[in-house]
Parts: sequence; C-alpha cells; structure tokens
Amino acid sequence: MISFIKGLGIVTGGLVGELNTRGFGEIKDGKLLLSPEEVLYLMEKRKRINVEDEKGKELGFKEILSAASRSDKMFPIKYLVYKDLRDRGYIVKTGFKFGAHYRVYPRGVKPGEGHAAWLIHVIKENKKIEFPEISRSVRLANNVRKKMIFAVVDKEGDITYYLIDRFTP
Repeated sequence: MISFIKGLGIVTGGLVGELNTRGFGEIKDGKLLLSPEEVLYLMEKRKRINVEDEKGKELGFKEILSAASRSDKMFPIKYLVYKDLRDRGYIVKTGFKFGAHYRVYPRGVKPGEGHAAWLIHVIKENKKIEFPEISRSVRLANNVRKKMIFAVVDKEGDITYYLIDRFTP
C-alpha cells in the first residue's frame, strides 16, 4: 500500500526493500519516498498496489495524474518520458539538482553503486528552445560527466531523443 501525501508516495513495510532494490524511491527514516512518476508507474505495472490519501481514501491513476499536473503543467509529458525509459529497463531519478528533469542510469547500474550516464530534459515539440539554453545544459552535463539528452514529445505522445554533445576541436 502506498500513501500519497503532499505530492509524494510513501511506502512502509515489506514493499520498501523490494521496490528500492528495483530502483524506485529513496529511503528516509525507514520509509520509501516515491515521486509522483514512480507512483503512477507502479500503479500501471503492478495492479495490486493501492494508493490512499492521508484520510485513507483510495486514489486512482487519474486522480494522482491530476494532482501532479496541478503543480507541474509539464507533468503529463514528463511522465510519458519517465514511463518510456523505465519500460526500456533504465532506472530514472530526478535530475533537479543538475538542471534537468531526469538523470538516467545505464542498465545494470543502481543508484549508490554507480553513476547516472545521462541527463534528460523534456520539451514539447512546438516549444522554442534558444541556443544559449542548449549550450548551458550541455556544458553542465559535461561538467558532471554525463551526456545531455533532450526528449521531444509530439502531440501524439511519441518521443524522439536527441543526444547533444560538446565538441572541442
């Protein structure tokens, strides 16, 4: 069972170790804290997981998606990218402190045991992005020894990944 309180999923009990071993959440004070993306992904993939609010009311997928979207207008397309990456076998964590939406670990590498290889920034296909922003993102990714990938999501929900690297002649 997952409690969804103030935008975070909170897991206690037997699921903590199992989910954390599979690359979900972060353990804090014996509880596993999950991002909204992780909660939704687990709801989709593991049908036996129930999610409740602080009052014990069961929440559905659409309710959590709506709650997360209220605080982050980009959340629906960010979730599409998160889901796509997890379905491909990658562990995906927040990239907030790196100035990106996500950081992604290569297959077989777990957080704490190795480092993320890529930073992912999600954008809508019709959003203009200025060259200085691209340059800043790539430079920052290189400074932390990661590759910068822009995930462009179109109107149909299809995702195209663009790896942009720094070249020094």
